[in-house]
Amino acid sequence: MDFIKLLLQILFFFFLGLTLLGLIRPWWVLWYLDYKNRLSVLKYYGLITILTGAAMLVARQIE
Repeated sequence: MDFIKLLLQILFFFFLGLTLLGLIRPWWVLWYLDYKNRLSVLKYYGLITILTGAAMLVARQIE
């Protein structure tokens, strides 16, 4: 269980960093899309950040 909590924490901070970076320069994190703006960054990376944060909180509550 400790490995899962560590993995979720690493993923959370990784995607949080990508979200913040994408809010400054969207084309750095959305290089694979034709349409790059800050709303797309929040839609893709913000959602993943919220989901990993929620999973991290659930994993913390289980133990």
